[in-house]
Amino acid sequence: MRVRGWSLVLLVAARAAVAHIVPIPASTCVLDPVEIVAPATGVAATVAPPAAADQLTIHWDVSTNQAQFDLASVPPRSFVAAGVSGTFALPTFFSATFTHSGDLTATATLPVVFAMNGSTVAVSLMLTTGLAAAGGTIVAGAPIGPPTGDGRFTLVGITTSSGLGPPFGPGMLSVRLSCLATPRPDPDQFAGQTTLVSGNLTTRTLNLRAIFAPGGTATPDFPAPAILRISSGGTVIATAYLPAGLAQRGRSLFVGRSDDGRAAVGVRTLHRSGQLSFLMGVRIQGATLPAASTTPVPVDITYEVGGFLSRMSLPFRVKHHGTRLHFP
Repeated sequence: MRVRGWSLVLLVAARAAVAHIVPIPASTCVLDPVEIVAPATGVAATVAPPAAADQLTIHWDVSTNQAQFDLASVPPRSFVAAGVSGTFALPTFFSATFTHSGDLTATATLPVVFAMNGSTVAVSLMLTTGLAAAGGTIVAGAPIGPPTGDGRFTLVGITTSSGLGPPFGPGMLSVRLSCLATPRPDPDQFAGQTTLVSGNLTTRTLNLRAIFAPGGTATPDFPAPAILRISSGGTVIATAYLPAGLAQRGRSLFVGRSDDGRAAVGVRTLHRSGQLSFLMGVRIQGATLPAASTTPVPVDITYEVGGFLSRMSLPFRVKHHGTRLHFP
């Protein structure tokens, strides 16, 4: 009954949001700061400060739960890395899914064009404010924050094989692109909500149960890679990366495990009335229990499962003399 109750809350909220769509004005911003790093070689670019011509426009579409990035008038940006000069440029136009949590994820892998040493290479990157993983390395972006925030967000992307020449080298490359959207868009009208049902963290294992509703009627792409990150303050409690995503086990169940067997994620369809919602169970071994100096302890949960990116920030109660954190 409890699961059904949460499902009803999510469904009613989603229908209410659709019934009261308010147009959102376009925002402008410049990419600043910008970080371009090759972890294997340790080379990091020094990117030129933004100029007036570097301003881009973002159009927010509540009806499609998307944001359209317009860089038609933005020239390639210059940088210097290990004494080598070059430029990089994002596509002229690209779209991103925008969710209720303030997160943005490009709807397709983007060719980021690098020009240096007399050659041009298009590096394929999936940009997101959530989590990105490659070669065992996880990078985290930042969503547009609460109404008290200023509209700032950070997109990240990483690849195991950039194909670039020196000084970066052809291996792993990561980028961080921060932007201050003005005016700040209101994510409340956009779809994609997650409600934590229960959480339990010990010195050995993290267990979570949550209900999520991506919006729409299409089943998420569960075979897509799944990634999770749980933290408290500056402490990473647990991470999990499932490159093969979740495999279908029966009509409404999807299950996946990390390659090292340390993490397992299961998702079950709850109903098909109006909008789909799902019950997700997560179990990660080898979690790190944060120091419980106060009670409750704030815990941040970010995940992407089935191509759906969402996050939660919730207080966990301290139990058993600080050896266990529990929600609710």
